[in-house]
Amino acid sequence: MLTVVYCITRQHDLRLVALSAVICALGCFVTASLMSQARLRMRALLFAAVVFGSSVWALHFVAMLAFLPSADSAYDLSLTAASIGVAIAGSLAAFALWRRHANNPIALAGAGLMLGSAIAAMHYLGVAAMQASALVFLDPTFVGASILLSIVFSIVALARACDLRSFARRAEVTLWLAAAICGLHFTGMTAVTLAPSDLAEGAGDVIGTSTLALVVGFVSLSILITGLITLLVQQHLSLRAVHDLARMRLLGDLAHEVLFIHRAGIVLEVNSAGARLIGRPIEALIGCKVVDLFAVHDTPALIRRMACRSEDLQSQEFEARTAAGSLVPVELSCRSIEYGGKPAVAVSLRDLTERKRDEARIRHLALHDALTELPNRYLLGQRLTKALDAAAQGTGGVAVIYIDLDRFKLVNDLHGHAAGDSLLVRASQRMLAELQPVDTLARIGGDEFVAVLADAPTPDLVSEIAARLVATMAQPFQIEGRQVEVGASAGVAMYPTDGRTTEALMRAADTALYRVKDEGRGAVRFFEPAMDAQLQARRQMEHELSLAIERGELHLFYQPIVNGGTGEIETFEALIRWRHPERGLISPAEFIPLAERSDLIVQIGAWVIDAACAAAVGWPQAWRVSVNVSPIQLRQSDVPGAVAATLVRHELDPARLVVEITESVFIQDEAAAVVVLTKLRELGVRVALDDFGSGYSSLSYLQRFKFDKIKIDQTFVRRLGEHTDTLTIVRAIVNLGHNLGMQVTVEGVETAEQLAILRGLGCNQMQGYLFGRPAPVPMASEEDQLHIRSMFDAPLIRAVA
Repeated sequence: MLTVVYCITRQHDLRLVALSAVICALGCFVTASLMSQARLRMRALLFAAVVFGSSVWALHFVAMLAFLPSADSAYDLSLTAASIGVAIAGSLAAFALWRRHANNPIALAGAGLMLGSAIAAMHYLGVAAMQASALVFLDPTFVGASILLSIVFSIVALARACDLRSFARRAEVTLWLAAAICGLHFTGMTAVTLAPSDLAEGAGDVIGTSTLALVVGFVSLSILITGLITLLVQQHLSLRAVHDLARMRLLGDLAHEVLFIHRAGIVLEVNSAGARLIGRPIEALIGCKVVDLFAVHDTPALIRRMACRSEDLQSQEFEARTAAGSLVPVELSCRSIEYGGKPAVAVSLRDLTERKRDEARIRHLALHDALTELPNRYLLGQRLTKALDAAAQGTGGVAVIYIDLDRFKLVNDLHGHAAGDSLLVRASQRMLAELQPVDTLARIGGDEFVAVLADAPTPDLVSEIAARLVATMAQPFQIEGRQVEVGASAGVAMYPTDGRTTEALMRAADTALYRVKDEGRGAVRFFEPAMDAQLQARRQMEHELSLAIERGELHLFYQPIVNGGTGEIETFEALIRWRHPERGLISPAEFIPLAERSDLIVQIGAWVIDAACAAAVGWPQAWRVSVNVSPIQLRQSDVPGAVAATLVRHELDPARLVVEITESVFIQDEAAAVVVLTKLRELGVRVALDDFGSGYSSLSYLQRFKFDKIKIDQTFVRRLGEHTDTLTIVRAIVNLGHNLGMQVTVEGVETAEQLAILRGLGCNQMQGYLFGRPAPVPMASEEDQLHIRSMFDAPLIRAVA
């Protein structure tokens, strides 16, 4: 009896044994490669079963052909065909179970049992198909051992085949599959014992050794070709996967948004933006838990999101946690994808830092003044309403202080708007220093501020605080290297005596402020009920005055100015009057200050110049016409341009027009006033300094600009003959004017005694009720002129001190 061991060592063709080993190894490697794709494609699973079953079959029969017994051998055709069918079918069933339940240990053991049984069934069907000139005996012990080895190695192979992306893992699985095949085959062959005998006659269809060699060679060649194709396809798919991954990473790195992929809450991929945002390298982020990348308080919401379908979720805001521990607001969006052949979730994080900063800035700008950063009118209203609500519950009182800067417009005109802006910032800082943190200071207009005092301020305390606010504004400011002086006026309203609503308190404080302005500015006034009625009346008059020109309610009256020596009429001063349809004739002393405060003076002043020039053209003699120009009109409009256009339009000789200005023109901007007056002089217009001696008279004005004449204020004339000091002052002014080459005109002459004294002083011109009252039509008749001249026929009386 010849043992198989002896036959392997002595009667096997070692070249065929080596070939069988190559076929087995190649077939198992191809199988492992196809199994790596089976998770993605079902077709790969079928190919894997065909290749593995054929490899098992080919190894078995190549190894059997390598055995060279002395007796002839043949193989039953049906059993030989059945053996390859069993190997392929059993492998397919085992692989299908492995693919569906790879994470289930029991199912995985069942798949290994099926694969090992398929290998064993193929082997022993192949042994049974052998018909040789010998009797075949099997040792049950080695048969059982061979089957057990095949099953165990198959289970291990399928367990290790859960992740076949790496070449090393595929090589390992190849070895386990080869061990399952070879272990069964050679252990099973050890169980075989051959006893020489004659080949049975009349046997069924058999296949000879030569034919079987051809079939096995064809199958082996097919395995080799399939393996080559599989390797090429595997390489192509691997390269494509690498390229796709590289392209995805490139696109991800180009994105400004953070992109990462996770599966079961573990990060698989992340782009460079994610590394920049979190502050950790990509390698450190891969493998992290998703919840570790966000703030702790966001963990419950993240867990809830991961439990839901991504398609059902909307974008949501979270806070990402950086490596430094800071929190960054982000907007999270996610979608389900397939990554590495398995379901995963792609997450996009959009950094909201800039948007949050912009939103905060927009909210700040919506509630604060852009220049001073103080609360604006809207925020003031909110805080005042809140303070009133608290006060209504008995927790305190409220005071509103309405503050207006005095002479602020002059700063803009003299030094420019940049200096004005700087002044507003400095002013707001000074006022804030006088208030408590619980108080509110708001800028609600160009140079208007409102302070809201809470915490039950008493009237005495409110008065003290308001006085401090006014006083601090009276201190000089250093702006761009220049000393700038302004001032402030304040109106105060108290809750609940002056109002119970935001609007009522603001209106009351504003009304009190208007009263301060009317009384001379630079002070503090508390609201009084009578102020409201006065303010409403003034605002009504201001509105009606704005329509007076359009309605033809303004008129010019003319008063004569006569020669101080002969009494001849030389000039008529144009004096404005307002004939109100209901109130009758309104004095200029009542509506001119109102026009100056409301800036209507510019429009009214232009009308006066035009109307006076138009009237002068129609007079029977070439008398001069004199018009008064307000300091505000002189600063806010182009008076020389308007005068030039009017003279051309009415064809009036410039020498017949006299422009009268007061000393207040020089107080605010002496240099600018000189420029304007020089332009008027260049037109040929005469310029007079009105009300000389009644204001801030300064000889420097007369040095800076040489007037054609000065007009002595009527307050001096009224006291002539009563006080000797008055006569001395008038004589000094007259001598001063004459010595500077200017005419001297006196106003307010009402008595013959005053006339006699002024004639004795040598005044050039006189004006007053003695010569004629202002009238709509100039006193131009011969009879009027004779009457005036007759006053100068009396002997001249020299005035003495």
